[in-house]
Amino acid sequence: MKIALSADFHLDMRQFNSQQRWIDFLKAFTKVTGEVEKRSVEAYVMAGDIFHKYRPHPGIIRRFLKEINNLSCPAILIRGNHDSPQLFFEKFGGDTLHLIGDVSSTVYLNKKNSTHEIGDTCFIGVGYVGFNIADEIENAVREATCASTAETKIGIFHQLLDYPGVPEINADLSRFLLKNLGLDIILMGHYHTAYQEENLFNPGSPEYWAFDQAEQTSLNLDTGEETVRPPKRRGFYLVDTESHKGEFVELEPERPMFCVTYTTESFNEGTHLPRIKEHLEKFNIEGAMVKTIIFGRHRLGRVGLSKNLHLENPLIHNTAVMLTPLREQTEEIDSITAQAEYLIERGIEKDEARKLAEWLEHNRDKLSSLRSQEIVDALREVLS
Repeated sequence: MKIALSADFHLDMRQFNSQQRWIDFLKAFTKVTGEVEKRSVEAYVMAGDIFHKYRPHPGIIRRFLKEINNLSCPAILIRGNHDSPQLFFEKFGGDTLHLIGDVSSTVYLNKKNSTHEIGDTCFIGVGYVGFNIADEIENAVREATCASTAETKIGIFHQLLDYPGVPEINADLSRFLLKNLGLDIILMGHYHTAYQEENLFNPGSPEYWAFDQAEQTSLNLDTGEETVRPPKRRGFYLVDTESHKGEFVELEPERPMFCVTYTTESFNEGTHLPRIKEHLEKFNIEGAMVKTIIFGRHRLGRVGLSKNLHLENPLIHNTAVMLTPLREQTEEIDSITAQAEYLIERGIEKDEARKLAEWLEHNRDKLSSLRSQEIVDALREVLS
């Protein structure tokens, strides 16, 4: 049997509070589903977080059903941590995924209905578990495997495993434990980066979820050395139950994403800002998502540079300035000058910024005892 595995569509999410990203996640879902249909699979598994919230907009449910009903193979899904709190289907008669199962041919595997068989293959679905994770999963799989006589048993889960690079304290469950439950194949969701090893497959999210999945460019402003790491791949898996092999079908995300990091031992606006602006132009792409990070030291510590590094064409451009004071100069900083420069960076005229900084410095001791209006009146008097 050939199975398609996807997960973490997060439909109905306005990433970065952008309506366009809402559309992007929907397009990613329709693209994956369309590619699955082309491959003549016998089952299409969605391993949780189909929706981003447990009360998705009716319009997104409608679009989901339209795509799923066009499939010529059965669709099997489980609950992710974003899809629904466990309370909804235990006490209130069902959640959105139950509804989808009721009005379509989709198979929703959950605590009360954890297995589905196709021929000699038994699918055992355990939705997201928040407490007593190992015990809950072990008990569910044990009961299901005892009740089924199918030759091949496939487990579907939505938990964070101890993948390489994942701190052990963050993992919900160990891969070793899952692999010792007697399952032939393990299909995972929840981790947004594609991963596979023997008999275990996790497809990740088909759309970029965070900037750590983007193309990573790092430029050392002192040496000029630049390194580039490609983005994490997006797509879904095709899994063969006979060979236990998986093929990753890579798909292009809806728009490019870049994380650009600049580092320096001593940041200088006059020298480094023009260099950063020139370098950033290569990422000034229509509709792209860009994050700029500046690491290093500055004589005054952290400064605001976002307005100076604005890009016109990207859909999203965030700037994070992570500068810290130069250690050897920390005690020598003229606090009036530092405050004046801080105000200038935020649009205050130079002379006015200096007057305000001097007043704040000379009245530092009594500021805490003044009411807000008294401070405002005093500052107006200084400026006049």
